[in-house]
Amino acid sequence: MKINKINLTYFLILILLFTSKIYSQKEGDRVLAVVGYDIILESDLQYQMQLYARQNQLSQISPAIAQQIFQQLLTEKIIYARAEQDSITVKEDEIGKELEFRIKNMVEQLGSEKKVEEVYGMSIGKIKIALKEDLLKKMKSDKLKRKKFQGATKVTDKDVNEFYATYKDSLPPAKEEFELAHIYMQRKITDAEKQLAKEKALRILDSIKSGVDFSELAKRNSDDKASAVNGGDLGYSKKGVFVKEFEETLYTLNIGEVSEIVETEYGYHIIKLNDKKGDLVKSQHILVAYPKLESSDLETISFLNDLKSRIESKKTTFEEAAKQYSQDVSSNQKGGYLGLVQIDRLDSLTFDAIKNLDSMHISNPLKTSEERDYGFELIKVINKVPAHKITLEQDYDKIKKLATLFKENSEMEKWVEEIKKTVYVDVKY
Repeated sequence: MKINKINLTYFLILILLFTSKIYSQKEGDRVLAVVGYDIILESDLQYQMQLYARQNQLSQISPAIAQQIFQQLLTEKIIYARAEQDSITVKEDEIGKELEFRIKNMVEQLGSEKKVEEVYGMSIGKIKIALKEDLLKKMKSDKLKRKKFQGATKVTDKDVNEFYATYKDSLPPAKEEFELAHIYMQRKITDAEKQLAKEKALRILDSIKSGVDFSELAKRNSDDKASAVNGGDLGYSKKGVFVKEFEETLYTLNIGEVSEIVETEYGYHIIKLNDKKGDLVKSQHILVAYPKLESSDLETISFLNDLKSRIESKKTTFEEAAKQYSQDVSSNQKGGYLGLVQIDRLDSLTFDAIKNLDSMHISNPLKTSEERDYGFELIKVINKVPAHKITLEQDYDKIKKLATLFKENSEMEKWVEEIKKTVYVDVKY
């Protein structure tokens, strides 16, 4: 299998690109390409170049890399144009789930919903609106790619060996990894916390009914701080942006009407509908989040401490305890097993807690990083794998995955050249 060096760089870019972004077109933003009914802006390219530089710790991007990043942007637009031609559809609930997944990742990366809202200068609801269009395009493109390639690309041992022989000096080193398992318990909202939030929401609602200005009350009381500064304004939105209970109430209101209190996973809301334009509605809200009483946290921490003692005294095993108590459904039936986790995927709190643990030892209860739905976990360090140069003997599965993706990308390039014949493309870059 003959592979040239420049294509490997192109392939590695493919892996890193298309992290969700939120930006607006600036005045004078140059159009670099027109693809079907879509465009690539200079700001699109600049964003992806900055992302690549950050991820690879580069101070500048070479013209060759910039050109390859642009070509990958162009490829994605071409695939999307073909997806539109083929009438590829994505269900509203699929978009909603993906939006929630993306928001969750953003929260994990930045540490809290409040931090996400501060960084982007808008509420979580508005962030979803900003992400939705680009996400819909990407999901349609991905659906078409899966239809064409998923499971179809196979590599043999010979392919893997040839790939490694050609690129062993170009492949990045394997980062330090921890083989981990965990027992996770989500923080429960207590009846006392719900009652406190409900009482506050009812007091605010009484003030609204007595004539106090909604916007002023939102500024002073709403726990959705990003929208509170604007009087709780959420702007215009379509269905599918907000959680079910919120949206069901919103779409029953008349213009100018204020709802009763509405309970969601976030707390209690008071919603006001301000305008309707076709499928779009303009609303504002006041959120009273559930308070977090220390007594609830201590109850969970105490339980996990007791569970750790039982495991260490061999009254039960970590695996049995995970199956019985862990609320992480993706790992509990595997004894809490998480597999190998690269060091840069661990938040600082977790890393500090486990970096000095010996193999087969268990951490103290740790608070997870999400602010709203945080929980607590015990982490077991099964093994530590130091950073090392990738080898076939130690990293065969990693190399096989890279070889498979590389081969799939090569086949995709040929496919894109074919579909270019059916899509309008005007490159100005």
